[in-house]
Amino acid sequence: QGYQPTQPIRYSHALHAGKHKIECQYCHSTANKGKHANIPSVNTCMNCHKQVNKGPVYGTDEIAKIYEAVGWDPVAKDYTKEPKPVEWVRIHNLPDHVYFNHAQHVNAGKVQCQTCHGPIETMEEVYQYSPLSMGWCINCHRNTEVQFASNNYYSAYEKIHEQLKNKEISKVTVDKVGGTE
Repeated sequence: QGYQPTQPIRYSHALHAGKHKIECQYCHSTANKGKHANIPSVNTCMNCHKQVNKGPVYGTDEIAKIYEAVGWDPVAKDYTKEPKPVEWVRIHNLPDHVYFNHAQHVNAGKVQCQTCHGPIETMEEVYQYSPLSMGWCINCHRNTEVQFASNNYYSAYEKIHEQLKNKEISKVTVDKVGGTE
């Protein structure tokens, strides 16, 4: 918690996700499709930065690093050099024995990114907001109510759904459907 490494290219989430209201999944496009929310490729940056070559926070310095990474020549408006990988420093890292699936939380759980990542839209530089400990995750599962009515993901739990509908039970938390296993 609080881990905030220096990245090779400075990127303001406050500007992009906050001021410009770019959705998290525009850049982190695999969050709703798989286990991991990808670190965006600089090609994603180029969707805007082919046109926007000066930023209000870092001027041209950081955008020039994007151009260098993708081999873009802003004068010629063309890719003229070989691309180079950007060595991003991972911030949110769970132990190898932990199974976490972003898509399951995004799609089935309807969990907002800020629930785990904090107020990302206000962060000039990203840091690990939540402890991401086993206890922290389990407490969330114990207190988060499953929304069966709007969620086909849990169709295997039709009996529980019927009990909720018939008011035989009032709520079901994630831990009751295997969320702490």
